[in-house]
Amino acid sequence: TKLNTLSFKSIEGFLKIDLVDKDNKRSHSYQDTNSLPDMVGLSLAEQHFIQGGIAQNLRSDGRGREDFRSFSIESGVIPQANGSARVRIGSTDVIATVKADLGKPSLYKPDQGKVEICVECSSTAAPEFERRGGDELSMELSGALQRSLLGGTSGAGAGIDLSNLKVVEGKFCWDLYIEGLVLSSDGNLLDALAIAIKAALSNTCIPKVEVVPGTSPDQQDDVGISDEEFSHLDTSRVPIIVTLTKVGMAYIVDATLEEESQMRSAVSVSFNKLGHVCGLTKRGGAGLDPSIVLAMISVAKHVGQRLTTLVDSEIAAAEARIADDQL
Repeated sequence: TKLNTLSFKSIEGFLKIDLVDKDNKRSHSYQDTNSLPDMVGLSLAEQHFIQGGIAQNLRSDGRGREDFRSFSIESGVIPQANGSARVRIGSTDVIATVKADLGKPSLYKPDQGKVEICVECSSTAAPEFERRGGDELSMELSGALQRSLLGGTSGAGAGIDLSNLKVVEGKFCWDLYIEGLVLSSDGNLLDALAIAIKAALSNTCIPKVEVVPGTSPDQQDDVGISDEEFSHLDTSRVPIIVTLTKVGMAYIVDATLEEESQMRSAVSVSFNKLGHVCGLTKRGGAGLDPSIVLAMISVAKHVGQRLTTLVDSEIAAAEARIADDQL
């Protein structure tokens, strides 16, 4: 697909970029956010070492440009939540929890439930998180994950079918509150949080609800929430995220904190199991030619196919360990 124009609009401190395909009359939007806080102080020699290694396709930890670090997933780590998971990628350590509350659907979407995502950066993860930098990063991560999981304003491309959260149309629905917590930061927080959210949603149990309508208009419905019967969410469309970080003329996946400190820009691509792109987020001050963006999307999809298989396998293994422990 040939992209003919690239238009920029400043919106509330963020830069929204619309890639307009005149031939097919479609547009793809993504958010350009501020870069991460500078949390690494490197000498000039260390900077040259990192940049030179990336240029030679041999990073300082021995990986190639398209190699992910090994990661682990632990499910059910917060018993009080409806679902939870902990993900470690290198020294990056994050937790995601899902809390389900019975609520009332909105007037505009009476047949759907609601989902909210919030990320908190622990002050122990990095000294900068104790100041305003942690709040700004939390907002940036929350917004990117919200767009990735819930798709556009119409709901197209959403990873969760909100109609599955309906209990009684116009009266009751499930509200999912997804919280991410950054315990330790060594780069690639967005990708790690996306994996943790997918694992936490796979671990989520929704109680069975029985609603007995009131016998008169003035009488409220009787709602019973089971403590024994549960259902699981359909997570087959929940996306993962692959972030490509541009350092010099090359771009890498799963950047460490030191590598992120050398970035010119980064593009995060979210897509589901079918390979459909669900959203893009760009950060960093350097501009990107549309052809470069398309090339980065192509690499992200290639890496993401392998990553999706690994993530699904790790989630299944984590859930199997829980089942074994309950025997």
